[in-house]
Amino acid sequence: MCGRICLFAELGGLASQFRFNPGLVEEAYRPSWNIAPTAPVLAVMAANGEHRAGMVRWGFTSSARRSGGGSSRPLFNARSETLTERPAFRAAFVGRRCLVPVNGFYEWRDEGNGRAPLWIHRVDERPFALAGIYNAGPDDVAACVITCAPNSLMQPIHHRMPVALADDEYDAWLAPETKPETLHDLLAPREWPDLAARPVSGAVNRAGADGPQLIAPTVAASPRLL
Repeated sequence: MCGRICLFAELGGLASQFRFNPGLVEEAYRPSWNIAPTAPVLAVMAANGEHRAGMVRWGFTSSARRSGGGSSRPLFNARSETLTERPAFRAAFVGRRCLVPVNGFYEWRDEGNGRAPLWIHRVDERPFALAGIYNAGPDDVAACVITCAPNSLMQPIHHRMPVALADDEYDAWLAPETKPETLHDLLAPREWPDLAARPVSGAVNRAGADGPQLIAPTVAASPRLL
């Protein structure tokens, strides 16, 4: 599961790294250290051979939920193993793939007397991309983050993790002509030696909390997730 992410990098740097025109999102983009489902996220898509970015809802819309026969909760994660089976995700996986840039994501580890938050990030704290899909609804565009089985870093923390992509894999993930077997290879669980996890303050448990203090190192965290 991936239920909280953060993206606080400067927009110009993101535009250079992910090769999109920042002018299309400069009015809407806001750095955030605590992005929860249904909030806007930055998504990078392919259009006419180029990358374009937009601020989209995190979690598929009600029309996507009806087509999938799911619950009333937003669909903000999609399991890599069932992308081609679930109607809510099948068409998006085939033709509407996107990157979700992040500076990191949060996960909660069971510590017996409660759950403690950790921030998972690159050691150099450089942004990286999560593999996503998107759905164009009648009123907005919604994105979903793809998850896979955990690697050795995440296995002691949670039984799922978001799929992270390397810089040289972005084009293959976005390109409409990429073969299905290549896409599935990109979604396979793998080690990421440049990722690290560190305990952070339980303040991140509150969805309305924001600011760089949320990723400050700490030795303990509040057990409750609000």
